[in-house]
Amino acid sequence: MLYSILGVFLFSLISNLFYKKREGLAIAIISISLLGLILYFGSFIPDIIAGKTIYQHTPWIDTLNIHCSFYLDGLSLFFALLISIFGLLVFLYSSRYMKAYEQRNRFFSFLFLFMGSMLGVVLSANAISLFVFWELTSFSSFLLIGFNHDKQESRRAARQAMLVTAGGGLALMSGLVLLELMTSTGFNLNEAIKMAAAVESNDLKVAAILLIGIGAFTKSAQFPFHFWLPNAMAAPTPVSAYLHSATMVKTGVYLVLRLNPVFGQVELWANLLGIVGAISMTWGAVKAFRQDDFKSVLAYTTISALGIFFMMTGVGSESAINAVMVYIFAHALYKGALFLAAGNIDHQTGTRSISALSDLFRKMPYTSIIVLCSFASMAGIIPFIGFIGKESLYDALFHDTNDLAVLYLILLFISSAFFVAITLDITFEDIFKRGNFRHQAVKEASWWMVVPPILMVLVSLVSGIMPGTFIEPLIQWSAANILGAEPSMHLKLWHGFNTILALSLATLASGVGLFLLRKTIRKYDQPQWLYGDYWYDHLMSGITSVSKRVTNFIQNGYLRNYIALILLVFCSLMAWVLIHYRAFSTINFSQLGKDAEIYELVILAFISIAVAFLFRTRSRLTVTATFGIIGYSIALAYTLFSAPDVAITQFLAETLTLMMMILILHKLPSYTLKKRINHWKYLPISIVFGLIMTGVSYIMLEQESHSPLKQYFLEQSVKSGKGENAVNVILVDFRALDTLGEITVLAITMIGIVGLLAFKTKKI
Repeated sequence: MLYSILGVFLFSLISNLFYKKREGLAIAIISISLLGLILYFGSFIPDIIAGKTIYQHTPWIDTLNIHCSFYLDGLSLFFALLISIFGLLVFLYSSRYMKAYEQRNRFFSFLFLFMGSMLGVVLSANAISLFVFWELTSFSSFLLIGFNHDKQESRRAARQAMLVTAGGGLALMSGLVLLELMTSTGFNLNEAIKMAAAVESNDLKVAAILLIGIGAFTKSAQFPFHFWLPNAMAAPTPVSAYLHSATMVKTGVYLVLRLNPVFGQVELWANLLGIVGAISMTWGAVKAFRQDDFKSVLAYTTISALGIFFMMTGVGSESAINAVMVYIFAHALYKGALFLAAGNIDHQTGTRSISALSDLFRKMPYTSIIVLCSFASMAGIIPFIGFIGKESLYDALFHDTNDLAVLYLILLFISSAFFVAITLDITFEDIFKRGNFRHQAVKEASWWMVVPPILMVLVSLVSGIMPGTFIEPLIQWSAANILGAEPSMHLKLWHGFNTILALSLATLASGVGLFLLRKTIRKYDQPQWLYGDYWYDHLMSGITSVSKRVTNFIQNGYLRNYIALILLVFCSLMAWVLIHYRAFSTINFSQLGKDAEIYELVILAFISIAVAFLFRTRSRLTVTATFGIIGYSIALAYTLFSAPDVAITQFLAETLTLMMMILILHKLPSYTLKKRINHWKYLPISIVFGLIMTGVSYIMLEQESHSPLKQYFLEQSVKSGKGENAVNVILVDFRALDTLGEITVLAITMIGIVGLLAFKTKKI
């Protein structure tokens, strides 16, 4: 499995380098390779149907329990086949659709990067590797959504999708870390799934559920993070078909299905998924009915369908999980076909506006049939798989004892009725209605662009007619792996006349009613504050405004303010540490200054007078000389305290500093400040800094260190270093490389200074 993922990443590299050079050959090689990938995953179907699981482990970072571990069961195999099969169909479709794009090689490179990342997500058995692939899907989708980077709309949509999904990814990472703290499985998801009891009794479960939920909601465009998906329709249509119907937006669904055995018994998990899913389902369906752009309609119905998946996962019963898996399959087929058909319409007519389109059945008969059949499946019309999926959803909620099941059923009924109304609207307004397009030279799209969605429609039809033999064997094990039980799914097209069928018929009748009232419904404008984009724009504007204010306050261009702020933060942290650990309690304040000699007081007076004088002068030469007085006074103190080597070093450093400063003073620009600097406002910070450093130094001197290094250096100083001064021996022998590094830094600095002094600007 690792090599299959790396192979897809290799396609990304090959596409970028060679696709445009040998286009036909590249299409053939990649198509055959993708077919081989499908056959590879398909070869596991007999084992999965037999109830087996496949685990492959490749060590990576052992000390952190991060490995490339992959796990294949019914759920991961279902998604892996979905990703690879749709990847092949979208690739074949794109080879013609993207023909006119100059940078199509980059497009396919991004597409295969995304495909490999998606396979990594659904196959990973290690939580950290899953997170790595999760973030790669966000990055690659950013590249795909912003592919038309010359358009401001595409750039904004890509940035928005990246911020929302990557932000959710950070929340997910935190949630996975909390899951590891609760289970202690070394980030092994398979082992964590078996520890539901330990998770249920742990206080960290609430935070973990909320964080993992945010990660899943952002990736799958659920309320209140739903707004990025419609905007992502700025991407080329193949991107929408692959990312936003069949794969990426289902990543969050896959995650909650995979972790449902861990959190399924926690009430918060069920209510969070159920309520958020119900809101997204209803909101998406209502919003879709009000859209005029074909792809926007599909985007909002995708949000609604994803809401159904989350809501039913929150319900969590056996029949609900079975219904989720059937409807995921149905949704991928009808929505993928619809997006590709929308691409055909846009490619051939130059517009996606529903109000502008008409007469499509006569102009584009094959694409029109694809649209009709796909919408029929979405509306839940027999004999398509969408009908079985919708019936399964109704049946699961109708017989569920959950307190919220009745509410969910009502909202599902309303959403489904809007799906029917949308189907009728596009069918009558665009497919059959005669209008402006009957006189335009519009023709059917290329077969490369027609065959892939036709195949999806045919699979949807055959799956609906023969569900028991065609899709049940694999899908039932997908549901069984989520439930942790033996398969209980039994699919068939016709269950006779019953309550569920009556609900389906009532849905169709309600949809017809909504369609007839469409003009009245669309009259009412929604307030701006109900739109996610409204809050996103205000949030980004607020962040930008606050950032500018903070930047202007902190990064104001004055070095003295930078230093003052750094010292202020440092002093605050040091003061908190010293007070918290009561470090000053070791100081005997009554004895301070009693042993001071007269020469010490004289040196202190010199330093104090020099410091005070600094506040009275604006001459750089005077400031430099005053600093020299302070430095020489400190060197004199070292001499009086029997540290001649340190004193000599201080004398040399001060002398060199004075010489260099005097040499470069005349090179500096003159003062340009319009008003005199208030030096006194920095005095409190300076005093506090001095007091804290004095206190820390005194405390350290009072501490008796029992490090064996002291005895070692004293013993080895003469024996190994041939010197009685242990400090000097440490610097030039035991720490020779460190000292050499310091000398090198000083030498480089001196060379730079000499270069600056020798630099002269040319007069023009």
